[in-house]
Amino acid sequence: MNESEQTSATPARPPIETDSAPGDPLAESPLAAAARSVSPSVTTALKHAPMGIAIFDDQMRYLAASRQYLTDQGMPPDMPLLGRRHYDVFPEIPQFWRDKHAQVLAEGVELREDEGDRYVDGAGRVHWVRWSMAPWRTDDGRIGGLVLYTEMVTAAMEARQRLQAAEARYRAVFDQAAMGVARVSGSGRFLEVNDKFCAITRRDRETLLASTFMDIAPGEDNVATVVTKGLALLAGEIDTYALERRVEGRDGPVWVHVTASRVDPGDGRPYLVVIISDITERKLVEAEQQHYQDQLRLLINELNHRVKNTLATVQSMASQTLKTEADPVVAFEKFESRLLGLSQVHDVLTRESWHGAGLRDVAERALAPFTSPEGPERLVIDGPPVWLAPGGALTMALIFHELATNALKYGALSNGQGRVVLSWAYDAASRDLALTWTETGGPPTAPPTRRGFGSRLIERSLRGELKGAASMDYRPEGLVCTMRATLSDPVEGGSPLRAG
Repeated sequence: MNESEQTSATPARPPIETDSAPGDPLAESPLAAAARSVSPSVTTALKHAPMGIAIFDDQMRYLAASRQYLTDQGMPPDMPLLGRRHYDVFPEIPQFWRDKHAQVLAEGVELREDEGDRYVDGAGRVHWVRWSMAPWRTDDGRIGGLVLYTEMVTAAMEARQRLQAAEARYRAVFDQAAMGVARVSGSGRFLEVNDKFCAITRRDRETLLASTFMDIAPGEDNVATVVTKGLALLAGEIDTYALERRVEGRDGPVWVHVTASRVDPGDGRPYLVVIISDITERKLVEAEQQHYQDQLRLLINELNHRVKNTLATVQSMASQTLKTEADPVVAFEKFESRLLGLSQVHDVLTRESWHGAGLRDVAERALAPFTSPEGPERLVIDGPPVWLAPGGALTMALIFHELATNALKYGALSNGQGRVVLSWAYDAASRDLALTWTETGGPPTAPPTRRGFGSRLIERSLRGELKGAASMDYRPEGLVCTMRATLSDPVEGGSPLRAG
């Protein structure tokens, strides 16, 4: 039936009517003649036909009907219909059907609906019927009536509608899922993918459907894992599996969490449902956290090492200061000054998270106590950017402090006219650092009669930490200390953590 509601009702059946005159035998009427044209064998076969069949004359009066037809219409299987007009039996039959009957009788055409038409019976029940109708002709070729074939397909149609609704729900869930969903065959080929799967893998649907899951998860380990797990699933050895895998997207690698399950549709061709979620951001955070964990571990190890070295240095400074200075007050002042110089560079290293420090920064911190606001030009620092490892920074700080202390007591900083220039040059290829401490304008100098703690500290520190050496030239115009060191780390324009 079409979009209109087709309705069939079963009112009280009137007695059989014929078109014969009162008193005339039934055999003499046109209806009787038409009914008699249906042979007994045909009538018997018709009654027992497994489908609904009804034969009408050109006035739509019943000539014969199968028991199945009667049952389908909600009537007793032995209900007498011969001679009764179809529209009298079903007075509420829609105009749609009346027009179809008239078309067949007038034009001699065959009509049919193989899918099924919907109609509502007199009790309000919905039915679906598959039908066809064709004219039958008399011996002289005239259209004598029509034959109606019906098959009730309500159960099949309802099952079909349920299936369509289920498929619609499945399609809605599949297409609109927040996760990437794909159906994958036993060979690993994509059978179906949703939009989210395409978005996560950064590939279009056509490309995915022409490839396999192994194509987007390259690498021997990846492929081996996918194949092994997939075969175990298809064989029923495991119910599901989950793993994290890197796949190759169009614009770079993507990390995904993969869950796969086996589905057996019952046709002997099980497939896998693969669900993926994008965990790239999480992986980046984890990698960053691991990086900082490694950095923290390195920092702790470095601090442990440096604290031990610093304590050893403090112990040595205390021992040497007290050994060479008899006056306790003077010894305390010297020791305190050296500790201050050491602490200044510790501030720099702490600021840089103990990754190292710039040579200029170290020099300025170590020499700050010896620079007066009135005459900062008396202590000049000049040299290119050089990055020192933590150990080298501490060593240079101690050396600068010792040189400045000596200059303050005996050299260029001991009067108001002296001047100190600290300069250096660096060869990036060989990592050789050359420094010069030049004093001028101070009192005349002469080589000391004995080597003090400061000289030994400078020489020993350069020789140990920086694999270098130092030489002292006591010129009449002032001390010139030449130092050489080999740096273990590449030179940077600033902190490595700030580079880039």
